[in-house]
Amino acid sequence: MQTLINICQLFSERWAFKFSPSKSHVLLYGKCQSNTIDRFFLYGSEIPIVKSTKHVGILLESSFNSMEQTMNACHMLRATTISIMNSGVHPAILNTSTCLKIVNQLAYTRALYGCELWNNLTKSELLLLERAHRFVCKAVQGLPKRSRSDKCTSLLGWLCIECYIDKCKLLFFGRLCRLNSTHLPKQIMMARLLEFKYTCVDNQLGFIPDMYRLFIKYNLLQYVVNLIELGSFPSKIVWNNVVSQNIHKTEQLKWLERISNDSDFNFFKLIHPVIKLHKAWIIAKRYPDLRVASKYIIDLCAIVRIETEQLLCEKCGKLFSNVLEHILCSCDFVLDYRNEMWRDIININPIQFSVYMDSLSSLEFTATLLSCDTIYELDDDESIVFSKLCVQHVYSTCKLFKMLIISDNQNCLIMFL
Repeated sequence: MQTLINICQLFSERWAFKFSPSKSHVLLYGKCQSNTIDRFFLYGSEIPIVKSTKHVGILLESSFNSMEQTMNACHMLRATTISIMNSGVHPAILNTSTCLKIVNQLAYTRALYGCELWNNLTKSELLLLERAHRFVCKAVQGLPKRSRSDKCTSLLGWLCIECYIDKCKLLFFGRLCRLNSTHLPKQIMMARLLEFKYTCVDNQLGFIPDMYRLFIKYNLLQYVVNLIELGSFPSKIVWNNVVSQNIHKTEQLKWLERISNDSDFNFFKLIHPVIKLHKAWIIAKRYPDLRVASKYIIDLCAIVRIETEQLLCEKCGKLFSNVLEHILCSCDFVLDYRNEMWRDIININPIQFSVYMDSLSSLEFTATLLSCDTIYELDDDESIVFSKLCVQHVYSTCKLFKMLIISDNQNCLIMFL
C-alpha cells in the first residue's frame, strides 16, 4: 500500500501538483484492526485511518453499513421538499404538475445522488426511504398525512422509491455495457460479471451481485446472457424503454395484489385501477381555472370510501352507504344539477357514449366520474371534454351540499350542513 502511495507522490511531484495528506483517508475493509496495520505516509505526513469518508459525494463505510447514508438521504429528501414548499412552490399556489417537476429536479436528484452504487439495502433502510417518499407524494398533492399511501402515489403515477433506485442502477449498468471494450471500467465490469456467473469468488459482494438480483426481479436476465455470449446489448433508447416497462409492469402487479386484499380500496379500484397520472391533474394543467376543482376531485378519490353501515341523507331522506354515489346518482336535492350534467354527457359524440354511460350501475357511474376517464373509446378531443365535464360537475354538485370531509385516523366523517 505504501509503495502505491509513493508512486502517486512521485507522479504529483513530476507534474508539479500536490495531494493533501490531511484530506486523504485510509479505510480498512474487513476484519483487520487499525492497531495491527502499518501507518501510511504522504509527503512525510501520516494519512489518518478512518471508518468512514466521502468520495465524490458518496459516503463509504469500512463496515459496509449504509444506514447513515440512508438516513442522510431521507433527511435531504424531506428537508429539500419542505424548503421548496415554503418558498412558494405549493399545490395551493402552483399547478401540481409544475410542483412535481421542481421537486423531482431538486429534491430527488440531491437525496438519491449516487444511488446507482447503493448495494444490499436492508428492509429497514428501504422502509425509511419509502416513508420519506410517501411524505413528499402527499405534500406535493396537499393531501392529509394519514391518507393511504397506495392511493396517493398511484394518483400521481409514482412507483415506490425502490423502483426509482433500481431504474437508476439498471440505466447505469446499460451505460457501462455500451462503453467500448478498450475502456477500463468496461473491462473491470465484465471481469466481475464473469467471476460472478462462473462462481470464481465465494460470497461476492457489491455492484454485480446486486445487479444480478435486479435482472431476475424484472425479467431482464436474457439481455445479460446476450452480452456475455454474443457481446450485444440494446441501444440507449431501447434499454431505457425496456427497463421502464418491466419495472412498471412488476410494480403494477404488486400494487394490485396489495389493494385487492384491503377493503379500503374496494371503491378506489373502480376509480383508479392502474398506476398512472390521474386525469384531473391533466385537466388542471390544461385549464388553470379548474385547478381548485381538480384538486377537489383528487381529495375525494384519496379519502372517500364505502361505509359499512348505511347513513341517512338529511337533504332527501334516503339511505346510502357511499355518499358520492348518492349525491351523483340518486339524491333529489341536486336533481337539477344532475340533469344538467346528463345534458352535457349527451352532447358528447358519438351518441352511443351517453347510452353506454346510462347502462352503467350507479357505483360504476360514480367511479367513472371520479376517474375523469372512461373505457369507452373516445377521440382525444372528446376525451378531454368528458374529463373537463367530470371535474366541473362533480365539484359543483358536491359543493352544493357544502360537504365537509374531515379525515381523522384514516376515518372519514361526513357532515351535511
